[in-house]
Amino acid sequence: MHIPNGFLSDPVCAVSTAASLAALGVGFARARQSDNSCSAALMAATGAGIFAAQMVNFPIQVGTSGHVLGAALAAIALGPWRGMLTMAIVLAVQCFVFGDGGASTLGANVLNMAVAGTLVASALYTLTTSRIAGARGQLLGAAVAAFGSVLASAALCSLELAASGTYPLAEVFSAMIGVHAVIGLSEAMITVAILALALAAGTTHRPLSTQRVMVSGFLAAIAVAGLLAPWASSAPDGLDRVAEDLQFAGLATSSWALVPEYAAPGVGWPALAVALAGIAGVVFVFVSSYTVGRSAMVKVRKH
Repeated sequence: MHIPNGFLSDPVCAVSTAASLAALGVGFARARQSDNSCSAALMAATGAGIFAAQMVNFPIQVGTSGHVLGAALAAIALGPWRGMLTMAIVLAVQCFVFGDGGASTLGANVLNMAVAGTLVASALYTLTTSRIAGARGQLLGAAVAAFGSVLASAALCSLELAASGTYPLAEVFSAMIGVHAVIGLSEAMITVAILALALAAGTTHRPLSTQRVMVSGFLAAIAVAGLLAPWASSAPDGLDRVAEDLQFAGLATSSWALVPEYAAPGVGWPALAVALAGIAGVVFVFVSSYTVGRSAMVKVRKH
């Protein structure tokens, strides 16, 4: 659902960027108010895992693929504010390093997936778990949060496309919701499976130390990026499919990237090129997320 350059008008890009910056500022301030010595480690592990997972496109129907958004996982693991910051880091790395999503539309992508996606997921998860106790509530909450976060992001993207004059709202909204409902169901199943594994591990093992959280999350992300990403589906994802079907895909313009198309330059074997690029991206997101997490733990002294 990464919007490329050319799909949105300049005013929509400006407004969405301002809204994203404001939301991230609030998120950072709220993160600094909470005291969690494990937050930097969790942010690093979660961010790396989400980046790797987003590289693995899976087929959802003939000629269309989808990938994990990750906002629900971020919200459940980190809470809404650190989850929002972590998602924003993932999107920024994808944009500037790999050219996934345009630089001019980064604010809109952050608003859709990091801000709206994470906040909606957090609200739905909290609402569900407050009414249904125990593991059942957590798993159901994860499913509802994942599905709702994908639809919320898709709906907001539709509004931005319509406001930009790219395509009439009714048609683009219907198309976006239709394809992303299938992606949302897939994400719900994946999110529930991941949470179920985490809950099972929590009942059979002692609480993981900060170091083990970081190392295990990092190694899992490396494995996904290095072993699964090279074999991901090459079919257009949800937004790309909608753009092709509604015939506005030609508006997209390329954006400079250090490693375009998630392929390490100079590597002749395509699978290895993708694996190396993915591993490099995991490292970049891991370090960036940890750095921001540590910064968010620093308290401002009151005089």
